[in-house]
Amino acid sequence: MQPTPSRTPAPDAPPFRIRRARRGDAESLASLLREMGYAHGSDAQTVHWVISHPEIEIFVAADTQDRPVGMVSLSHRPQLRLRGRIATVDELVVSEGWRRRGVGKALMQQVLERCGARALSVKRLEVSAYALQELQSFYTSCGFVQVDNMVMRHAELERQHGQ
Repeated sequence: MQPTPSRTPAPDAPPFRIRRARRGDAESLASLLREMGYAHGSDAQTVHWVISHPEIEIFVAADTQDRPVGMVSLSHRPQLRLRGRIATVDELVVSEGWRRRGVGKALMQQVLERCGARALSVKRLEVSAYALQELQSFYTSCGFVQVDNMVMRHAELERQHGQ
């Protein structure tokens, strides 16, 4: 995958580029996850594990000093009923100071390119988003449509792991 060139949607917006996450990004990724509301963020060991996993990819938007200012994680796997690959945007976050500057759109464009026929040939791309109108509007502008609002989790497993 070639790095995405700098994108500058507005004349006053600082340039950034999209690249794959690296092991050295662990603290920046943890900070971005905290901005999403996950108080503990992540730890270096988990970041290293996820980065090296064959069915998960993390892309970051990096500023001119190569510091991550946004990230998107994409998981993909084969699925029987689709007779092909399904992908999920697990996390998408842009640092507050970089929001509304095209960073989120650029990250989603990278995901769409990765899911395309030249790469993963994904048959379905899903995202679970909070019910905030701003997020719904963002994902709609990226081509997503709301198909369901039911998410269920196994309560006992979450309690066991302090979630």
